[in-house]
Amino acid sequence: MGGKWGRLLSVNRIVVGLEARRNRDAIRELAGVLQGDEAIGDYKALLTDLMRREEQGWTCIGKGVAIPHVHEDTIKSQRLAIGISRGGIDFGAPDGQPVHLIALLATPKKHQTQHLELLAALSRLVQSDEVRLRLMQAADAEEVLEIFKKTSK
Repeated sequence: MGGKWGRLLSVNRIVVGLEARRNRDAIRELAGVLQGDEAIGDYKALLTDLMRREEQGWTCIGKGVAIPHVHEDTIKSQRLAIGISRGGIDFGAPDGQPVHLIALLATPKKHQTQHLELLAALSRLVQSDEVRLRLMQAADAEEVLEIFKKTSK
């Protein structure tokens, strides 16, 4: 991945201490950091697409992680937002565990290959117990960003 995480993620797209307690509310809260981002285009369409995707099948991958994602024409360039929930959120996880780490990915429809590659890279990254735990315990957005940057080397 190299410096990919540094280009996709910034401290203003990281929320440490999500307040939401339900999956849809958490997605709305986290997507809020993308509101006004020129790469998103139509924010209402982004929310609609995220909720539709969530209805099609859970985006929770287990071990306290969910990766809600969309790739649509209204999105102009890739964006990643990270949310950390201290209390945990019920995403209907296959392992029954509450979600503490949410990685929201938005990519243009024309970049389907990159979308799939990023989903796979995110999944691999959070499969590491050490990395996942460090992210869930991060004190602030700067620490979360630093963890992503260090794991991409």
